[in-house]
Amino acid sequence: MDENDLNELKYIFSYLVDSFSYEIERDKKALEIENTAKELENEKKSIESLKNGISDNINTFINVYNNFKPYGEKIMESVGSITDQFFTKNSQDTLSKISELKSEMEKYVENGTQAMENFLHLNPLTILNSYIEASLDKEKIEIKQFIQCSYGISYTFMLDPNNSEFMKNPFFSSLYSGIKIPVKTDNAHNIVYENMDSYILASVRLEANNLKCVFDKPESENSFEFTYGIGTPNMEIVALSGNSKNRVLDNPDLKAHLDLEILKDALEKMSREITGLTEKEKKLVSLQIDGEEILNTMDFEKIFYRIIGSDYIKSLVKSLPESEEKPGCISKELIRHRIHIIGKDEDYIISTLFG
Repeated sequence: MDENDLNELKYIFSYLVDSFSYEIERDKKALEIENTAKELENEKKSIESLKNGISDNINTFINVYNNFKPYGEKIMESVGSITDQFFTKNSQDTLSKISELKSEMEKYVENGTQAMENFLHLNPLTILNSYIEASLDKEKIEIKQFIQCSYGISYTFMLDPNNSEFMKNPFFSSLYSGIKIPVKTDNAHNIVYENMDSYILASVRLEANNLKCVFDKPESENSFEFTYGIGTPNMEIVALSGNSKNRVLDNPDLKAHLDLEILKDALEKMSREITGLTEKEKKLVSLQIDGEEILNTMDFEKIFYRIIGSDYIKSLVKSLPESEEKPGCISKELIRHRIHIIGKDEDYIISTLFG
């Protein structure tokens, strides 16, 4: 078993187990909140039943002794005041208890989500596809990393643009100043250039070694679309102005007046800046299994059961030593201990893993 296999098992039976166990504790608190709220509602119903019973008895007495009516009204006023005071006092205590339970539940949600985020930060599963998308407008910059991996699991991280010097000031001049792109020839057959310094990034998609981005010129209809196979000769430049579209590299005269290598260097620099964000602080904003969003519902057990039910993981577990051979070494004994921590379906999980 190689180091990657061992690390995958360590991450599954540490962070993933933690996220599952926090989910279970969250569910326990949610049930306790529900039951406590029901107790409060039943108490309210009991008080109303008591008041109605007293009122019915008084009304029966008044039917026989009509002159008792003023006294009956005073009795009901007193009963109402006493029962309201009683319910207010008890409900305050119960509502305070519910508030405490909600705080405890929210902590479990926070810890469980953090454990899952820690698990996915390590990219423990086989990645099938990964790409980064960024969109920018006058108010905000949003950069996300989308990852599809094995077991039908996919997740999305929000990246922090403040961790990139370029994204703090995403003008083309921040990459390379003075780049001019030929866009057309005038009536005198002179080349007309666009200076890229004032263009600002509008959107980008970075997938494997393929970059596609758009730079807009503020307060104008001009923009450029770049498609570049990083480190390859593949390049496409489309100049847009209103409804017109001009593929620069398809025109030999324009291509001959473009310093393509400097332009590639600028785009490669941008791709490095954006890729570097994945190694810095990021936040998990989406988690799906088979297309079902489960981050907000915290259904982490679905991921846990999907992974441990795979033949691959079961084969890795069966090849482990029974007990720890050296400090930090994962073993079957350690896995059994971690499963016990979950506090749910222990026999089923053990049976699934060990047969």
